[in-house]
Amino acid sequence: MGSQERGRMNKWSDLKKLIHSADVIVEVVDARDISGTRIPIAERWAGTRRFLMVVNKVDLLPEGVLPVIPPRAVSASAKTASEDERRKLISTIIAKTDVRPVKALFIGYPNIGKSSLINMLAGRKVARVSPVAGTTKNIQWIKINEALITTDYRGMFPERQAKESLVKKGAINVQGSEMKYAHSFAKEILANKVLCKWLEAKYNLDLKKAKSSDDVLIAIAARRKWYVKGGELNIEEAARSLVRAMKEAPEI
Repeated sequence: MGSQERGRMNKWSDLKKLIHSADVIVEVVDARDISGTRIPIAERWAGTRRFLMVVNKVDLLPEGVLPVIPPRAVSASAKTASEDERRKLISTIIAKTDVRPVKALFIGYPNIGKSSLINMLAGRKVARVSPVAGTTKNIQWIKINEALITTDYRGMFPERQAKESLVKKGAINVQGSEMKYAHSFAKEILANKVLCKWLEAKYNLDLKKAKSSDDVLIAIAARRKWYVKGGELNIEEAARSLVRAMKEAPEI
């Protein structure tokens, strides 16, 4: 067995131990792809009594679109939650057990918003947040109030998924390969009215005349005034920007 495979096994083993030691397990999923961001094995380890699914990033859905929330799950947005929504989520987590203080373990894909949700619950920045997948590596228990303490484990996802899908979800980093994925995403955007409208608004573009992925990247670079030495448009920077932006697209 190679060191990389042993490392993967250790991560899952550590997660299982944490799940068994926690009082409540909060699985954070993405509102844009609820089923595609669940971790079935972790859900089985958690059981039903002390498990809560939180559908995050509802603010990224297209305007007027509401997520289909699974039974007994709740929706939230780490970025836009009100004080009432914050208190309601705290109460929902605490109600899962009679133990006090409740030790709640947050699990989910990398970059799914676990740390952001904990910060929202605390009402202050207590957990490190980064757009780079895999930021959380060490366990830190954070006191929310007298009845609740929380922690988030490193981002995990089931094996054997298409790499492009993981890139869209922000679950993996593809530094050095952005051009490949940017062209694929640009083609998808041109074929999807919702995504096309979103990209036009994000970069203040008009893509009516765009026919190819090259046209999309050229439009982004021109709009942002990204050039390389010699005055040519910096298409590579546009590709990197598009890959980063896809993490906030209304569809993934």
